Amino acid sequence: MKSFSLARIPELVFGPGKLSELPGFVHRYGKNLLIITGQHSFLESSRADFLLGNLQQKGFQWEVYQIHHEPSPADIDFAVQQFKKSLPDVVVAIGGGSVMDAGKAISAMLVSPEKIVAYLEGVGTQPPPGTKIPFIAIPTTSGTGSEATKNAVITEIGANGFKSSLRHSNYIPDLALIDPELQLNCPVGQTAYSGMDAFTQLLESYLSTEANPMTDSMALDGINFIHQSLIPLVKNDPGNVQNRSKMAYAAWLSGITLANAGLGTVHGFASSIGSKFTIPHGVVCGTLMAEANRITLQKLTDSGKEKYFLAKYATVGRILSTKKRGSDSYFASSLINSLFQMTEELGIPRLSEFGLTNADLEALAKQTSNKNNPVKLTWSELKEILTNRL
Repeated sequence: MKSFSLARIPELVFGPGKLSELPGFVHRYGKNLLIITGQHSFLESSRADFLLGNLQQKGFQWEVYQIHHEPSPADIDFAVQQFKKSLPDVVVAIGGGSVMDAGKAISAMLVSPEKIVAYLEGVGTQPPPGTKIPFIAIPTTSGTGSEATKNAVITEIGANGFKSSLRHSNYIPDLALIDPELQLNCPVGQTAYSGMDAFTQLLESYLSTEANPMTDSMALDGINFIHQSLIPLVKNDPGNVQNRSKMAYAAWLSGITLANAGLGTVHGFASSIGSKFTIPHGVVCGTLMAEANRITLQKLTDSGKEKYFLAKYATVGRILSTKKRGSDSYFASSLINSLFQMTEELGIPRLSEFGLTNADLEALAKQTSNKNNPVKLTWSELKEILTNRL
C-alpha cells in the first residue's frame, strides 16, 4: 500500500431540513452576516423567507451580495471594497459552485492587504496570507464539491483569460451545511450539468495517478450514488429528496477526493476552455467525459501497460452495468459505453453550441493540462477529443 496523506475537511452538517439550524451555527461567530448568493433562485424562494425571518427574529443583521456567474477578480475586489468597512462576523455562501467559490474568496480577501489577483496560482506573485473571516458553505447544487475544498476558482474570460485558484489550507470552510431540500427546485439542466461535474471529479480522482486507498473508497461510493440518482432526477422525479440527498453526498465526496487525489484531463479542458468561452463548467465536463476516457482507455490498451488502470475502469463499469459477469476488458469498455449513453440521456450539449469552432481547437489542446491522467495524451489526441465533441 502506498503512503498518502489526507487534507482536513470542514465540519459537516448534513440532512433535509438542516437549514433551520443555521442561526445556531452563525451565533458562534457573532450577529453580523454577509450572505453571498446567486442572482435569483434562493432569495426568491420560501426557504429564504423562512431563514431571513428566523435570523431577524433572533437579532441577527445581514447584508447580501449576489454573484451572477463564475466569479472574476473584479467581482471579488468589488465585494471586498463594498463590505470591508462594515466587516462581517461571518460570511455565509448559499448557492451553486460559483457562489461557494465567491464566498470563499471574499471571506479571505476581506482581511487581506492586496487585491485577489496578487494571490492567484500561476497569475499572481504572492502566496496568500491564509487569514479569513469565518466562512459557512451551503450548496444548493450537487456539483463542484467546493464546500469541502481549500481553493476558490476565479475566472477571467477573454483572449488573455484564465481560470486560477486562490488556495490555502485555512480557506477550507469552517462549516459545510448540506440540506438536500435546498436542491429540490434546481432546474433539470443545472442538475444534469452539475451532476456530471461531480461524476467527472469522482472518476478522475479514482483514476488519478495520485489516488490512494481512502480516496478510492470515497470515489466509488460517490459514483454508486450518482448512478442510483442522477438520471432519475433529470428524467423522472426532480423533487425526490432521497435522490437529491444521494447527489448532495456524492458531490461532497467529490470535493474531498479531488482535493486529495487531483483531477485529470477533462478538468484540464475545463480550465483552458472556460477561460476563453462563456460555457458552464459542468457542460465542459459532461460533454468531454466519455470521449476523453475512450481515448485514454484505448491508449492504455495499445501500450500494453493497462492492467492496473484497466481493473479500475472495470470496477466502475461493473457499478454502472446491469450484467454481473464478464472480463475486466468487457466492463472497462462497458463503462465507456455507459458514459456516452449518460451524455445523451442527460442532454449534455456539444461545444459548438457555445461558440467553439474548429479554428479554436488546436490552441485549446496545446493549453490543456494532462496531469494525473492514467496515460499521457499528446496534443493531437487532446484535439481529437475536442473535435469529436464539437
